[in-house]
Formats: sequence, structure tokens, C-alpha cells
Amino acid sequence: MKILNYGSMNIDNVYQVEHMIHPGETQMAIAKNVFAGGKGLNQSIAIAKAGGTVYHAGVVGEDGAILMDTLAKHDLLNQNGVDTSLIETRDMPGGHTVIQVDSSGQNSIIVFAGENMRVLDEDIERVLSEFNKGDLLILQNELDHSPAIMRMAS
Repeated sequence: MKILNYGSMNIDNVYQVEHMIHPGETQMAIAKNVFAGGKGLNQSIAIAKAGGTVYHAGVVGEDGAILMDTLAKHDLLNQNGVDTSLIETRDMPGGHTVIQVDSSGQNSIIVFAGENMRVLDEDIERVLSEFNKGDLLILQNELDHSPAIMRMAS
């Protein structure tokens, strides 16, 4: 059995702030960190770390190297090892988030879906042709074609 995760991938821009921004307010951030994220990416890494062989499919933008590197990373401390051969790269901005985290740990998130919303029917057909009856499909409902993926997979 093979595991296919057709999922979202985002570059998370996380800003530490004193408090959540109010309308019309400007506030200096205390710190900024950038992470590879998205529910799909996180699930693929969790499956791989639990010992599963997982193939991640989706679309990244021209800025998606951090996402691809994080999924495929192989080293002694971080053995994600997700198969990224089914991910398409396009010449447009990829998905990203702007996350505010205040001093109490509360957050607010703005998502720009980017290429996560540009999965094409031909992409789906190409990806699904690599899988068979009995293989497992995982979705997060964060791609624009999730219903088509489910329909075509069935």
C-alpha cells in the first residue's frame, strides 16, 4: 500500500508581537521566524517520521525551495524523507502565511493560498496514475480541487 498526501504547503512568516494589531495600528515586531508549513506538509512529515512511505503531491511557487527541502530532508537529526517527485513547481508566488503571536501565545493567521489553489485536472490525473486501488489518499481540504481529487481517486 502506498500513501499519497495531496496537500497544502505554505511558507509561514511568524512575527512575535506585544499584542495583536488593531485596525490602523503600526507595531514593531519583537522577532520574525520563517518555517515550512501547511497542514499537508506537516502531515506528510508526521507520516514519514512514524515510518510510513509517503508521496506528497501539490503545487509550489517559485519560492518553494524551503518547502521541498523540508519535505525531502535526510540527515541524522531530521529524517523526513517524503517523496517529492509528484510536486509541481510553477512561476508564481506560492502559498504563504503571516502569523502574529502575542506575548500570551495567542495567534492570528492570514493565509495567501497562492499555488495551493492552482492544482489542475491534468495534475491530478498525472499524480493519481501512479497509485492503485488499495492505496491511501490523504487530503486537508486546503486545495481548490479537493472534491475533484476525491472523485478521480475513487
